[in-house]
Amino acid sequence: METTRTARLHLELDLEFTDAGAVQDHARSWAKENAGDNPETQAAMLEQAGEAPDAALMMLVEPSDVVGGIPGVMAVGATMWVEGPEGDAGDDLGAEDFAADNDTEDQEDAGTDALASGEGLDSEEDWLEKIFADADKLPGLNLERLGYDADEGDPDARANSLYGATMLRGAIHWAYESLIDELFDDISVLREAPDAIDETMQLSSLPPLHSASYGPLFAQRFLAVALDLGTAFASSFTAPSCVAQELALRLVLDGVEILPELLPSLELPEDWRGSLEDSLFEDLDHEFLYDPAMDGISSNPDYAQLRIVNLDFSQWFTPFAGRTVNPYAANE
Repeated sequence: METTRTARLHLELDLEFTDAGAVQDHARSWAKENAGDNPETQAAMLEQAGEAPDAALMMLVEPSDVVGGIPGVMAVGATMWVEGPEGDAGDDLGAEDFAADNDTEDQEDAGTDALASGEGLDSEEDWLEKIFADADKLPGLNLERLGYDADEGDPDARANSLYGATMLRGAIHWAYESLIDELFDDISVLREAPDAIDETMQLSSLPPLHSASYGPLFAQRFLAVALDLGTAFASSFTAPSCVAQELALRLVLDGVEILPELLPSLELPEDWRGSLEDSLFEDLDHEFLYDPAMDGISSNPDYAQLRIVNLDFSQWFTPFAGRTVNPYAANE
């Protein structure tokens, strides 16, 4: 199946209000026709129409109409604002978004806490826009594998699934970048104190049964397979190449789980983790490593019928059949 592509269209219009009153009168009529049965909604829309022609224009323009008549493309998100004569957005206008179902909605208050690692990203809205845009950096993760239903007959449902899958891919990109940054930090920690696994940010989340073996060299080998995971995300991901890379992917998904706590407005598809585990892993045998009672399961004859391979610590960097592991990390 062809990989779904996304793009961001930038459009800037210079407008002149030749009859500001006519714009506001039209907005008032539009509000009465489209407010529904909620008197509070109608009152708020009429108030916005009466504030200024800029505010009225914001209510009247539907961003999705720009591409509405073009076959083969649908709008799944937009940001819109109106600048005054000084080039500044009006105090009461801000940015207006429409959701993936293509219905215009009032923008929710942006989060005031920016994520610590972002430069120039001062609001939750900034971060959500960045995460959506960064999804394009991982074209090797097909959006259909992330929940996009290209065959959905309902345009709104199809748009919702495309938006959710795109945001999920962007969240994976964020979690992957965080993993790599923190693995470099973990290596520095272990070079200073090889036994300080509890002070690491990512490696301390690996199976605790083998924590005594997570020294500097292991950390460097683990970083190598994690870097290869990113290359696969950006090219043509199929499945992890070895147990160590399965564990790296698990850490990425752990990072995605954290992101909605940092960005409460982030909406990911329902049961995204279970769906990804079914889609991205060939099996979930690596989860046995987190259960001390299952230590040695891969060599236990009682479980031979399960055909579990490479769970012994010495085999974590051994490639699965048909896979290749970075030569720096591969077993001798």
